Amino acid sequence: MYARIEAALGESGQAFLDALYVVGDDPRHVSTWNDIKQDATLPTIDGMRDLVARYDQLIGLSCHSGLLKPIPLVNIKQWALEGNSLDAASMMDMAAPKRHAVTLALIRQRLARVTDDLCDIFCKQMKRVEHAADEALEKYLADNQEKTDEILRRFAAMEALLNSNQPDVEQLQGIRNTVTARPDLCEFSRQHAEYGGKNQCRFFWHLFKPRRAEVLRILSKLPLVATSQDAGVEQALAFVLANRHRRHEWIALTAADSARLTLANLAWIPEKWWQLVTGETQRNVAPTRINRRQFEVCFCAQMVRELKSGDVCVTGSDAYSDHRDELVPMEECERTRADYGEKVGIPVNSTAFVTHVRTLLTQAAQQADQGYLANPHFNIVDGRPKLDRYQKKALPTGFKELDDALRRKLDRLELSLLDVLADTMQWLDWGKHFGPLSGHQGKLHDEDRRKILTVFAYGTGIGPTQIAKNIADVSARQVSFVNQRQVTTEKLEAAISTAINGYNQFQLPQYWGDTKRAAADGTQWNLYENNLLSERHIRYGGYGGIAYYHVSDTYIALFSHFIPCGVWEAVYILDGLTKNTSDIQPDILHGDTQAQSAPVYGLTFLLGIKLMPRIRNWKDLKWFRPASDTTYEHIDDLFSKDVIDWDLIACHLPDMLQVAQSIQAGRISPSTILRKLGTASRKNKLYFAFRELGRAVRTMFLLEYIGDQELRQTIQAAQNKCEGFNNFAQWAYFGSDTIEDNVRENQLKIIKYNHLIANLLIFHNCLTMTQAFKELEAEGMQLTPELLAAFSPYRTHHANRFGMYELRDRTLGPIDYGATFKV
Repeated sequence: MYARIEAALGESGQAFLDALYVVGDDPRHVSTWNDIKQDATLPTIDGMRDLVARYDQLIGLSCHSGLLKPIPLVNIKQWALEGNSLDAASMMDMAAPKRHAVTLALIRQRLARVTDDLCDIFCKQMKRVEHAADEALEKYLADNQEKTDEILRRFAAMEALLNSNQPDVEQLQGIRNTVTARPDLCEFSRQHAEYGGKNQCRFFWHLFKPRRAEVLRILSKLPLVATSQDAGVEQALAFVLANRHRRHEWIALTAADSARLTLANLAWIPEKWWQLVTGETQRNVAPTRINRRQFEVCFCAQMVRELKSGDVCVTGSDAYSDHRDELVPMEECERTRADYGEKVGIPVNSTAFVTHVRTLLTQAAQQADQGYLANPHFNIVDGRPKLDRYQKKALPTGFKELDDALRRKLDRLELSLLDVLADTMQWLDWGKHFGPLSGHQGKLHDEDRRKILTVFAYGTGIGPTQIAKNIADVSARQVSFVNQRQVTTEKLEAAISTAINGYNQFQLPQYWGDTKRAAADGTQWNLYENNLLSERHIRYGGYGGIAYYHVSDTYIALFSHFIPCGVWEAVYILDGLTKNTSDIQPDILHGDTQAQSAPVYGLTFLLGIKLMPRIRNWKDLKWFRPASDTTYEHIDDLFSKDVIDWDLIACHLPDMLQVAQSIQAGRISPSTILRKLGTASRKNKLYFAFRELGRAVRTMFLLEYIGDQELRQTIQAAQNKCEGFNNFAQWAYFGSDTIEDNVRENQLKIIKYNHLIANLLIFHNCLTMTQAFKELEAEGMQLTPELLAAFSPYRTHHANRFGMYELRDRTLGPIDYGATFKV
């Protein structure tokens, strides 16, 4: 493959690429190779300008990227990964054919990333405009509250005057005096009537104006393509770009403009914007002029929704590409559909599927209705449902004595976190997953020690510099070399899976939970502001991102993400299960309120996953009836008048199954499709189908939730374990209170490093607790399943985080996974 690319490049192409590694006359003394690997900075106006310049640069450098078309994607991804880890000098040391192939792969990857970043920064800027407009509207209404009150008083006075016995002439004069006495109120009323009382759209333009030039420049650069036959957005984009240099506020439409901007092509304009954009009050009247300013800002606000819903895709992008290209072809889905349905346990015929789901919903409702009187914890009072708070289970008798005895035994170990990493390296050999990105044999001297110190440096937040100051015979460059050249997120995930598989062989976790259950939850990690991921969120305070973990009911974490604060967490709730390659494979998933939405329920049902979150506002959700004529004796007040649209589900079931089969085949991630399904769109029929199915499945879950107190306790316990892991992982990250890297790939690696350390400590705790319990049992203490189930591996009292750091040579025996207790 290298030779084929090298030959196609020719001498001119080879020289073109080799020039990237030369510093030249750049006063910054950096090469172009360094520039193209830089990550995006803050989503500001200057940030947009810099990102557009980098996009132009990468477009110019990608002139030879077509040579990669015959190359498998897995090879291109591997080459780009290797190129991203190497500086210009290291690239020049590489053989020329490989160097040029790696360079082309990296340019392609960075161009896709910058394209994604342009879309992200465009959406974030428009969201800022929208939020600022909401605040401006609130301020406007508050500032004019006195005027509103005065208008109401004068209206009441006029009504009293009209009801009086005064002559008509005097009444008319009195009304005239009341209206004309305050011209400011007349102007306020006129604007209020023209724009609408609570229409924040009129404030958009002045907030949009400072960023207008860069926003329109982004739209002019991106290769936007509609994914449906609706050409309205494409016609509107062409009109905006064609008229962006005009200064007049109103543009009279020519015959050609009117042919393009028909009523059908302007159907995307929201009702609140119609009069502002066209000057017309009726939507059935074809406009003869367009307010250029309002049209621009309205179009940009709408484009955010189009991008997020997938109605518009961006050629060359990753996150904003046309997801339909990544799905398994429908013909292949039809051939494998029966096997998939049998595996998941659902009918795949539309009629049979609807009958199946409808029967499940009907039975769940009937069971809840019949058990209402016998359920002491649930009541409906004045039409409002009420669940009793359940009492926390008391600790079993003898727990305190056993816990004190366990604490004394563990404290004698005198462990440090470095000891934990060294011990688990001997037992599990998790470092075998780290190695050169090229795939060649590693040649590190004392490589296990280097790998342990690297994981410790990045997973605890200490960093390579401090490690070099505290550990003899290792330099900061040696630690950072392993991180940069031998460790990727995929390799860290493999090491994490090794720890999970070892942990799963112990007996203790069987008392702690069910491997078929997992919970998902996120916690904030502080970040510096100068990157696209960092956001300020009112729930957490400060700038940061969200470490989103999937934690098994047996306490160990299965998967981790690092996502922005502002994203809806439900988008990523399924990724942790589909990407989890360990022996623990749960099919029941818990979460908090953020982890649910109707489309998510629909997708999980088709994937054979049971979503059972803890929902704070469950009583405010809509409960849907299986049929319009269905009524219930005791729980009828729970249901709205709305009925599930079974015809819609039956119509789009093949398309929904295609999505599920594609996820199961690994062709597309759940988060990719859920980002599209998380935004309502009149053209996104798949969204409405998943939402309708999700409404039925969610109603079934709610009916089960109110009728089973033990289920509610199980959900609460699972979430508590997930929140406990959040605290446990951050306890291990003691070296800093902030992730100090501004590159997104490195931020995710730090989360994975920390996840690995936390899992290895959980494994080590499970092993030492097993040994301690065996000793205590031999000493005469009685163990019971209830006592063992009350313990947790999230123990930190015996592990030293601080003090002198040294990597001791420890001689360890083999692990006895078969150790059992006489319970």
